[in-house]
Amino acid sequence: MDFKNKDDAHDFLVKIGAIRPNERTLQGQEKEEMMLILKILTPTHSTNNQRFINEHYRYGNFEYSVTFFDESEYEIIEIES
Repeated sequence: MDFKNKDDAHDFLVKIGAIRPNERTLQGQEKEEMMLILKILTPTHSTNNQRFINEHYRYGNFEYSVTFFDESEYEIIEIES
């Protein structure tokens, strides 16, 4: 695989579980359905650095880290406890 920079390579290794194996990035329908659930919960922790907002939630045996890049773009990382 050809990566443009080391951040792309790091993101790929995280996504396949080679780095931080207890974490995974949700995608597609699973991501959308989990966002519906998280919207009704109160975040346990929230940060805002003016570029993006990061909120942490606990649901069942998992912690979820949601990063909002703008109104329609977000990433959900599921962290196994």
